[in-house]
Amino acid sequence: MKTKMIIIYLLILAILLSLSCSPTEPEKQKLEISAEDTSCTEAWIKVTGETGSEFILNRDDIEVQRFTLSSSPQTIMDDSLLPNKTYSYQVSGIGNQELSSKIAISTLDTTSHNFTWQTWTLGDGNAGFSALYDAAIIDENNIWAVGEIKIADTSENGYTTYNAAHWNGNEWELKRITFSVRVLYPNSTGDTVGFTPIPSIFAFNENDIWFTAGTVQHWDGTKFQEFRGEYAGFSNKIWGYDSTNLYFVGGNGTIIHYQNDQWTKIESGTDLPFSDIYGAANIAGKQEILAVCSRNFPLRRGIYKIDGNTAAQISTSPIQWELYNIWFIPERHYYVVGDGIYEKILLSESSWKNEPLDITNYSTTGVRGNGLHDIFISGAFGEILHFNGVSWKSFIDETGFDGAYGEIAVKNNVVVAVGGEGQLAKILIGKRTN
Repeated sequence: MKTKMIIIYLLILAILLSLSCSPTEPEKQKLEISAEDTSCTEAWIKVTGETGSEFILNRDDIEVQRFTLSSSPQTIMDDSLLPNKTYSYQVSGIGNQELSSKIAISTLDTTSHNFTWQTWTLGDGNAGFSALYDAAIIDENNIWAVGEIKIADTSENGYTTYNAAHWNGNEWELKRITFSVRVLYPNSTGDTVGFTPIPSIFAFNENDIWFTAGTVQHWDGTKFQEFRGEYAGFSNKIWGYDSTNLYFVGGNGTIIHYQNDQWTKIESGTDLPFSDIYGAANIAGKQEILAVCSRNFPLRRGIYKIDGNTAAQISTSPIQWELYNIWFIPERHYYVVGDGIYEKILLSESSWKNEPLDITNYSTTGVRGNGLHDIFISGAFGEILHFNGVSWKSFIDETGFDGAYGEIAVKNNVVVAVGGEGQLAKILIGKRTN
């Protein structure tokens, strides 16, 4: 009897061991969908499910797309939608009974093309050349423009040079921001204080503003702090996450990263002058930074992606002309402007497209936006273009002049473009009326 019990015990133990060692089937991932993002005419839908499986995307119970899930989750885009409209989406499996729940997604409404425009000229043609190179909007009553402005007076030189102007809601007040300027003549003792032209400004708020012109000046709301390190030099454009993490780009392929009081030169591998840098976060919060550079003679151009302290060139095909400015929302839409307006939906696409954006006869120099349904472009002869999510509108009949707007700044319902006309600096402010 005892022997029989031992045998039964051993059999039970063997069965239990075999069960514990047998492989278990991995749990199949449930098919789920959620709204990720929208524009006026596009919807981005996040799909979670079994990778390698084939699915159908249904919009309002009609099949609109078939796809294979290469990763989970994966984003699927549906386009050709109408603005300000709600759609019902569902995903179903091909060859099986999988079916997601239905979700409702509403597209964005278009933004208004209705603006009022006001212009100012600054400077004195008798005193010399004046122009503005960049602008920053704090709010509609707090706007900065930078460049060089000469006003004739009775001083020793016969004029006074200003390098900034501030709008307080009623008038432009001319400013002189000092920079340490390197003295190049023989037997010089080093730097001297000067009012050199300011090519770039970047503002986080009214008490956190960065200026660059030979060195870098930071305004903290009370005082200026000057940075004069090895790399804190001339740049054409600034962009940053916050005041502890900024990028400066400029001549001869210069890219400088300032982070936590450390200045690092990033090797770009080009000698082309950079004219713009812009960054933004994707839906997951990861920042993407791009910069553009070009030269007229010999004609060359480049677009660079910056990641931390490295920079890598990406394709400009088939663009053949100069590039001046860039703006984008990561993984949604990218715009570059210069001698033409070019776009991509994803950076991984093989080429930049121009045909749908052949909407002006003039060179374009600035592009910025509030979102995919509110984009502005500035250019030669006072060209101002606006995309409201569905259509482009030119305001050149209202804003045109015999000169050019270079940079453009946008914040909510306020647009500022700066440039020059002849010997004078030019500023344009546009305000949306509805």
